[in-house]
This record gives sequence, structure tokens and C-alpha cells, in this order.
Amino acid sequence: MRQITSLKTQKIIIVAAGALASLFSLEAASRALGGYEIEMFTAIAFYGYLFLIIWQIFVFDLHLKTSSLARFEETLLQSLKRRFRYMANFHHFLHFLNYLILPTIIYAFTAVILYLNPFDQAVKRVFILGAALALAISFWYLKTVFLAHAEANKPSKQLIFLAKLYGSFVGFAAAFGFVRHFGYGAEVFVLLVFSISVLLFYQALFQHHSTSARIIKIPILAGAILGAVAYYVFAYWNVNYFSGALVLTAVYNTIWGIVHHKLIDKNLTREMVYEYLAVLFVILVIVLGSTNFAQRI
Repeated sequence: MRQITSLKTQKIIIVAAGALASLFSLEAASRALGGYEIEMFTAIAFYGYLFLIIWQIFVFDLHLKTSSLARFEETLLQSLKRRFRYMANFHHFLHFLNYLILPTIIYAFTAVILYLNPFDQAVKRVFILGAALALAISFWYLKTVFLAHAEANKPSKQLIFLAKLYGSFVGFAAAFGFVRHFGYGAEVFVLLVFSISVLLFYQALFQHHSTSARIIKIPILAGAILGAVAYYVFAYWNVNYFSGALVLTAVYNTIWGIVHHKLIDKNLTREMVYEYLAVLFVILVIVLGSTNFAQRI
């Protein structure tokens, strides 16, 4: 039996369809906000996300093979039946949920940022394009893993790390802005930051096959540290939630860099720790020096 299309072509089509669907749904949701149509915004954002879930469930690891185009429908139905049986297995379902973490954080929290900036076209356009690019990277890496895990080389892993770093920033910014917008307390922000951090760290460790009972404590510890930082960010930051989120992202990057070299690459040195801390220090100096703490809501 032969492939209907080459695996490379199939990969490009599937990734492009997922990324473009995200781009168009977020753009449509943004336009609905501009017209004061909150219910329409919610519906578009929800159905756009629902499409991504269905796309990942039924298409991402669907390898259609046929000896003739006349058997395409039969092959498709057989593949879908196998997919239902695959997802019914609890272990496989957990794997699927893990691969859903990053796209969910990027898409859902981008929608929140759009909601918080309904009439700021520049901000909305930047985050819509950023989400589409980050989701394209995420989908490309996911499809690479499904097709041939060995092909997930160092450059592709570096790209997916950048997508996760962007996802952490979007998540922290949206959580901070959401809490400030609706007048919630510090405990809600700390809980949101803790949850986002734990999910991202767990997903990253899962990606590197490092989810043993001993290592699984790392996401909780990292989440606790970021939650503590979030408490002080909430106490001192006010209007500019983007700069506050940047501080949290810098801390996230520092912790993950140290964890990665210690547990995965197993080459952590004191000099590396100093380098990560130095980068964190520079970012903090720039953010603190450029933030107007006198602004109040």
C-alpha cells in the first residue's frame, strides 16, 4: 500500500491547517470584540479551540495509506476506529492531554489578552501572530514526534522551548491582567501562576521522558517558587501586567535552564548557574528600571 501523500507533504498540510485555523479564529474573535460582541467573541474562541482539539485527536497521527483513491474512504474509517480505541486507553489519553497543554495555554490565554485589550489593534495583532507562530511550532514538533520520534533533533527541541517560553509569558500576562481587571486578590494570581508553571514544567519533562516519581516533584517545586515570585509581583506591579509577566518568564527560564542541564543533559556546572542568574539579573534590572510603579488603576 502506498501513501496518499508523502509524509513530509502530509506534515506540512496538517501543521499549516492547524496554525491557520488558530490565526483565523483568533482574528475573527478579535474583530467581534471590536464590535462590542462579547458573546460572539466567546463563541468564536471556543469553537476555534474545539477545532484544535478535534484536529489533534483525529488527524495528527493519522497515517493514511491506500493502494488506490477508491479505497480512501474505507481507510479513513478504519483509521478513525483505531483512533477511538487508542484514545479509550487511559495511558494513551494521558499522553494526549500532555500534548494538549502547550497549545491550550497559548490559545486560551491569547484569547484572554484579546479580551483585556478589545480596542488596542497593535497589541491584538502582535499576540494573534505570536500565537499562530507558536502554535505552528508546537504542531510541527508534535507531528514530528508522531511520525518519527528520532527526528526530533536539537534544533526542533530548541524551537519548541521558545514556543514554551512564549506560552509562559502569554499565560502569566493573561493571568495577571485577568486578576487585575476583575479585582481578584493575590491568592488567585498565585494559584494561576502555580498551575501554569506546573503544567509547563511537567509537559517539558514528559517531552524528555523524565517523569519518574522522584523527578515529578520538580514541577511542584518550580511552581511554588514562581508562585512566591508572583505574590511579590502582584504586590508591587499595577497597570503594566506585561512587564510583571516578563519578570515571571525570566524566573521560569532560569529555573528550567538549571533543571534541564541538571536532570536531562546532566552537564550542569557552577558557571552555567552563574550565567543563568546573570541573565535573570540583567532582565530584572531592565524591567525594574523601565516600569512606572507610581501608576495606579
